[in-house]
Amino acid sequence: MTVADLKASVPNPFYGLVQGQLTQPTVQAAQLLLPFPQFSDVSIAEPNDRDTIYHSFQMKIQKRFSHGGTVLASYTISKLISDTNNEINWLGDAAPSWGDTDAYNLHNERSLDGFDVPQRFVLAYVVDLPFGKGKKYASGLSPVANKVVGGWGIDGILTLQRGFPLNIGGGSNALCNAGIPNGGGCRPTRIGSEAETSGSTSARLAQWFNTSAFTDTTALTRGNNSRTSPVLRQDGEKNMDFALFKNTKFGPDERLGLEFRAEFFNFFNHPQFSAPNTSCCSSSNSSFGQVTGQYNLPRLIQFGLRLTF
Repeated sequence: MTVADLKASVPNPFYGLVQGQLTQPTVQAAQLLLPFPQFSDVSIAEPNDRDTIYHSFQMKIQKRFSHGGTVLASYTISKLISDTNNEINWLGDAAPSWGDTDAYNLHNERSLDGFDVPQRFVLAYVVDLPFGKGKKYASGLSPVANKVVGGWGIDGILTLQRGFPLNIGGGSNALCNAGIPNGGGCRPTRIGSEAETSGSTSARLAQWFNTSAFTDTTALTRGNNSRTSPVLRQDGEKNMDFALFKNTKFGPDERLGLEFRAEFFNFFNHPQFSAPNTSCCSSSNSSFGQVTGQYNLPRLIQFGLRLTF
């Protein structure tokens, strides 16, 4: 059976018997092959036929210093598997768009979730520098000198995280683009080539992955590519926020306080690149596999001064 056969107009056995979209004397042949062909405009608003599985190892280490300050480090190894693209569909007021290739074979949708993060490390710290009155160094300074040297500290957050899995889409000749009811979602076909590429992040921007590993899917076939890639990921997060601060007490009984802060967001000005173009198999899409944007912001510096009384 060809696409033309499925799209051919045939006598409508429900003509004059039902309302909705099947009120014409003829109907597409594909409509009559559906499990309930008499229905054409019914959908499930909130299906409960999806599931997710999450496993993780989580570790936390915390150290408090006697001279003032805390360091907290956390590390997570995890794996999130699902058969859905939207974990919070119940927040919406319309039927979700799952993008299934075959609604009757949900096991085919099982893959890494689009928000899977296999590794994440976060280091957060607030440390008072050991200089000035009552500290380890320069504790014998005069009151005036202590106002300058003492009260300094640093804080910051370091985040290292793997990127999210890529979802290679497309397939311009697939069943879903044939204009057939319930045709299913479009996915390309893997042809066996290695999809991963090697090299530094900056060297892979023009070809984040091997685009020749994916090809168009022929009509009336689903394609063999998984919902998300098990090996291809977008750029991960490598960010450090840092701040230098100083607290100074003065006035009668030192009841007044002055806090100065110099804050550096993305301290090392390290770029986190956006996901590459993942729309496969279109002759007009010359940017397939290319990274053309930056996800995070460049270094941001701000200063603050606060008076307490």
